[in-house]
Amino acid sequence: MWLLMAIVLNLQITPISIEHGEVIEIFGSEKECLAAQVERIKEYEPVPPELNLGCVPLNSVNRT
Repeated sequence: MWLLMAIVLNLQITPISIEHGEVIEIFGSEKECLAAQVERIKEYEPVPPELNLGCVPLNSVNRT
């Protein structure tokens, strides 16, 4: 499972901190997530320096 996440950083302070984080969508494969990431980045052109958009793997663990 893959999460398409948006992270907004506060670049005005040191150390840099996360101002906002959000899971945008969930995908079954990395390929699907990366395709959606490319499309979302097009919406933000030009991408502001404080915005980070990327795919993160989510590994589920079955505990018995």
